[in-house]
Amino acid sequence: MKTAIHKCSLILDKICAAITGFLLVALCLIIDYSVIMRKIFNSPVTWQYELTLVGLCWVTFIGMPMTFHKVEHMRLTFVTDKLKPSVWRVYMDVIDVLLIVFLVAGIVNSIQVVQNAWPQFYQTVPFMRRGYYYMSFPIGAAISVIHLIDIILNRKSNQAPTAQKDEEVAV
Repeated sequence: MKTAIHKCSLILDKICAAITGFLLVALCLIIDYSVIMRKIFNSPVTWQYELTLVGLCWVTFIGMPMTFHKVEHMRLTFVTDKLKPSVWRVYMDVIDVLLIVFLVAGIVNSIQVVQNAWPQFYQTVPFMRRGYYYMSFPIGAAISVIHLIDIILNRKSNQAPTAQKDEEVAV
């Protein structure tokens, strides 16, 4: 089971990277197109704003699991650097379990938000439902939960980070 979750985590990270990469390129093109149309041709693009909001939301919440997968999410290293390896493992497991609880609660509550927004359409992009905007959070949170479970299962007590290890990695 441990290796299955790890393989799933690796595949999902690659999918997230592909989606965010595609969306970032698409957003750059859409915004450039909008600026050119507005400034050069004096013809503003009305749909650009709403499409950009949806794209940025997806980049944010699909990018979130990528930080969990690489263990680069925000953490207080000045606390964990001072802990003994055995205490560090328990501390990090507790933090990760709390994150999982928070994300699962977010998934459960955001599903209702998506369902409520689904019947509504954007004014300037009539073929796009508002639910797509909100759908990015439960998907990103579910992938984050998988990454966190993988991290917990693969954590070893001798992997406690230190300031020296972080500096070596940075160089």
